[in-house]
Amino acid sequence: MDTWKRKQMHSHIYRVPEPFRNEVVVVVGNSLSGQDISMELVEVAKEVHLSAKSLNITEGLSKVISKHENLHLHPQIETLQEDGRVVFVDGSWLIADTILHCTGYSYTFPFLDTKGMVAVDDDRVGPLYEHTFPPALAPSLSFVGIPRKIIGFPFFEAQAKWIAQLLSGKRTLPSREEMMRSIEEFYRSRDAAAIPKHYTHDIGDFEYCDRYGDHIGFPHLEEWRKQLCLSALVNADVNLEAYRDSWEDHELLQEALQSPHFTQLGAEDLTF
Repeated sequence: MDTWKRKQMHSHIYRVPEPFRNEVVVVVGNSLSGQDISMELVEVAKEVHLSAKSLNITEGLSKVISKHENLHLHPQIETLQEDGRVVFVDGSWLIADTILHCTGYSYTFPFLDTKGMVAVDDDRVGPLYEHTFPPALAPSLSFVGIPRKIIGFPFFEAQAKWIAQLLSGKRTLPSREEMMRSIEEFYRSRDAAAIPKHYTHDIGDFEYCDRYGDHIGFPHLEEWRKQLCLSALVNADVNLEAYRDSWEDHELLQEALQSPHFTQLGAEDLTF
């Protein structure tokens, strides 16, 4: 990367496609941000080349690629060369103007000195009991928002309430030893399932979210919320370009609108 002198940036910085007009852009990573950004770039860029770990792609992405002549799929990058060449592992290459890295995010806490009691190792923040509490420092130090692949805001609200109850003395945590045993058992279970360490905080489990809430009596995720989440994922797999605008879960949406989250709003707030 250091020898490649042209423009490189992370998707975190990306805002609009216009600065890439008439450019040849390589997008590294074909997960959510890589797909979304590529679909915006094809409207203005000369060429968009999507580099993916696997060439086994969803039906939805396949439809998008077949629709746009300037959108191409490639395997991973082998090397970057000083003259602007991007060489892929299959031996193909091209000269690009920009490389846009849609490669996810890493945890880092440069502002926090725990004397080694909490560390980040290959994107595993730990040790953390229930992805929240470092046994040696809790509850005076807690982490909100570490887990991924969940319905975020209800989970983070449950975390915040648990922390508040601990700090106010309404609840107590297990002993330091019990929390460490729980963490070690969790790590062993991930190892046994052959889940890489950098996926430690990828939850992808509604039942875990419900069990987490049980620690403080937090309500379980509503069935309509779970089904809407799954419906969006399934629809995106099939119809990536239009799944946000066309759906077949109207009944679930109507059920959601009857929940306290929406009934407290006025009619003017519910115009879609």
